[in-house]
Amino acid sequence: MQELIEEYTETLHDVEKMREKAAEDDKIILGSMASDLKYAIQWMKTGRQPGNRRGVERLAAYQKEKSFDPLEMQKFFRSTCDSYSWTEDGREENAITEWDKIRIEDALSVLTDREKEIYLMSRGQMLSYDDIAKLLCVSKSTIQTTIERAENKIRQQISQSLFSFTG
Repeated sequence: MQELIEEYTETLHDVEKMREKAAEDDKIILGSMASDLKYAIQWMKTGRQPGNRRGVERLAAYQKEKSFDPLEMQKFFRSTCDSYSWTEDGREENAITEWDKIRIEDALSVLTDREKEIYLMSRGQMLSYDDIAKLLCVSKSTIQTTIERAENKIRQQISQSLFSFTG
């Protein structure tokens, strides 16, 4: 990567030298080339897009890693709801284990009924924030805030719980 940065830097110096001697029309094009080169060099040096205020380590809450495996959450949801059959012939294929069910129930125990309902709609039924908001007649930001609050509570419960979510 360092070699590529050096090549871009050399090209940038060449473009800036050519810009000094160029005609007025060409100066605009060479200026644009220099700007693009500076942008690419900055991106390569920092590892993130220039001008972004937030790096990948500071993503919004809904983009961060979830408290636990969403597939496990779906299995839990299906195991607690009679209206879902596991397979077409009714077998419980890849059903959640009793231990996993206990751990998830422990994590969800700290949520209010409303938070749990919204969290299960999002993580269990895989509904979008927009769909949940329409179903519950609330704003999308209310759903997002509720999910964030629920995940914070779950994260705190997991860290303090006797039931470990590792392994």
